Amino acid sequence: MHTKKVALSESNIFCATKQSVFKYNISGNNLEKLSRVEGLSDIGISSINFSNELNLLLIAYENSNLDIVQDNNIINLSDIKRKQIPGLKTINNILFSNEFAYLSCSFGIVVVNIEKHEIKDTYYIGNEGARINVFDMAFDGVYLYAATEQGIFRAPYNEPNLFFYATWKNIAKSGNGNIYNQIASFRNKIIVNQTNENITTDSIFIITDTTRQLFNFKPDFKNYSFRSCQDYFVISSNKIVRIFDKDLILTREIDNYGYGYPFAMDALIDVTGTIWIADGNSGLVKTRGQDYFDGIYPNGPYTTNAFDLTSENSIVCAVGGGINSSWSGIYKNGEIFIFQNEQWQSILNYSVHDAVNVLIDPANSTRFYVGTWGNGILVYENSEIAEHFSPSNSSLESMIPGEPYVRIGGMKFDKNHNLWVTNSGVNNPVSVKTNNGDWFNFPYSNFINSPLQGNILITQYEHKWIVLPKGNGLFAFDEKGTYENTNDDNWRKFSVKDTEGESFNNVFSIVEDLDGNIWVGTDQGPLVYYSPENVFSENSFVAQRIKIPRNDGSGLADYMLGTETITAIKVDGANRKWIGTENAGVFLLSEDGTQQIYSFNSNNSPLFSDRISSITLDHNTGEVFFGTDKGLISFRSTSTSGSNDFNEVYVFPNPVREDYNGAITISRLISNVNVKITDIAGNLVFETTALGGQAIWDGTNLTGDRVQTGVYLVFCSNEDGTKTHVTKLLFIH
Repeated sequence: MHTKKVALSESNIFCATKQSVFKYNISGNNLEKLSRVEGLSDIGISSINFSNELNLLLIAYENSNLDIVQDNNIINLSDIKRKQIPGLKTINNILFSNEFAYLSCSFGIVVVNIEKHEIKDTYYIGNEGARINVFDMAFDGVYLYAATEQGIFRAPYNEPNLFFYATWKNIAKSGNGNIYNQIASFRNKIIVNQTNENITTDSIFIITDTTRQLFNFKPDFKNYSFRSCQDYFVISSNKIVRIFDKDLILTREIDNYGYGYPFAMDALIDVTGTIWIADGNSGLVKTRGQDYFDGIYPNGPYTTNAFDLTSENSIVCAVGGGINSSWSGIYKNGEIFIFQNEQWQSILNYSVHDAVNVLIDPANSTRFYVGTWGNGILVYENSEIAEHFSPSNSSLESMIPGEPYVRIGGMKFDKNHNLWVTNSGVNNPVSVKTNNGDWFNFPYSNFINSPLQGNILITQYEHKWIVLPKGNGLFAFDEKGTYENTNDDNWRKFSVKDTEGESFNNVFSIVEDLDGNIWVGTDQGPLVYYSPENVFSENSFVAQRIKIPRNDGSGLADYMLGTETITAIKVDGANRKWIGTENAGVFLLSEDGTQQIYSFNSNNSPLFSDRISSITLDHNTGEVFFGTDKGLISFRSTSTSGSNDFNEVYVFPNPVREDYNGAITISRLISNVNVKITDIAGNLVFETTALGGQAIWDGTNLTGDRVQTGVYLVFCSNEDGTKTHVTKLLFIH
């Protein structure tokens, strides 16, 4: 986990990642997380600091938004974020003094009156009042100091005209590409860090009005944080943490955790002498004595990358590679994340790059396949690499002759457990690994006539549909089970056209719904093929766009999401469609797509970003997982997959206690059954149709009143009444 900043209260350590803050209770050893789900206003955290005097945590974001966290309340201050300021607008660091927070910003200094929750002042301290990047600030009891791109500025703390630039004196000018980015006041000394992006090491100085004394025990580091902690001075660097005593004598170096090496972004020492390190690779690191280190981090993936998602048997897998808009790899290390039993496991593979698709083996949930954009297919079993498919041991081909450069665009199992793979940019772009382990490929390159092959869909008719990226439409084929004989194959490359003859060839996603219709996500919304089995026989094979009447008397209609690029589509147990978009977040549409049930975006929900890369569903629980360009998040939906019978119907909670006010779920039902709830005398109190395999009851009767204490009967029946079930529920009011 990548952490970047620590803050200390009397009983808690706060540690910031880019997306959230987690709080570690020192005495109880328990962890709590603060993110948008828990009420934070934003993501992209740039800095945090805790004021013991005011008993609050201040969180600054990269877009200059601010959150005050105090007594389990979160107060948002968005004034700087909303203010129109030319150029970059970032908060780099936070300094507290009395009731004020001094924010080191990319344009100057902002003073916040924390008690009044308002901006007190803004200081532009550059030459002639110019805006300059202020990286850090310090206070020695007399002067305020600012480390900037132009030097070290100083002004008397009690000067009433701090807003006037001439009040600030540059006592250590910078130049030749050097900037001062860290500053601390320690025992009447001002210690600063000088850095240069063209030099691999930083320099540390002690400065006064007229002198600049070099203070540098080991110059071969980049320094990320200075901290004054009681009688200790702490320097955090990319390879080491150094602790100095009150006389600035080096007393301890931490350059190895025993399980890894430091990449220390920030560190401090509490009153017990325990060192807390925000590490860029290892989470929050806590020292135990001289030789032991504990890594502390909340349950979650190692990084925020989630390019592709899949789910099977309540196991969710994510991969963190990527492809850019030109379909070139972005060379991220192999990242695989597994979610099972409410716990995340991260697997990092530095020998491969750009894991772009993942598939769980439906016959063996401990086995999953990872397709990469350049390194073929990795097969993991029990989290270890079991196989690696490349041109040397499969029918897969390399784009680069003589080198194992294999791009995998999509993977899917058919009903006979054969694995179908698209192999992009080669002469035989489709391969299959049969259930008995034999590999075959298909010479469709001339038919496809596209340099790229993306996701593959296998329909209920065993037809295979392939997305052809960058405006090349779709390709469908039926090999008829004769892998070694392609003469009997049916195939068709076609443009996606609607009933009015308009083409939509920029295809980004594809899925088959529970009725066998095929939904295609394009850069102009979704289109639906209602008779996909006719793909090889109909001369004019067209899809339909979903029209939504305006109902304003004009007789006109608009196309559902017609202006959006549809990056992901998934179908839930009620045949509803979860739609992910490039710029507008997530939508849940009704079964036919004509009604919008939910619309989630970064403004109206905890969704991290409006840019959705992938979606998957846990059909057993109804939980929906969204991969975005800023992290992965889930939503507990109301629909699950239906069962074949009523043998495992489950009501939760049961009994319903008097202090429970949440939803009551009746799950593991046959799909879309009628559910009636009556009291013991047979009086109807609630009726609904299950969403897939689950029905939800809020505990009220037909008039909206909370039902009385008693036993209630739950009657379940399919549409023709051939399958029925009755169960009991105890309600305590």
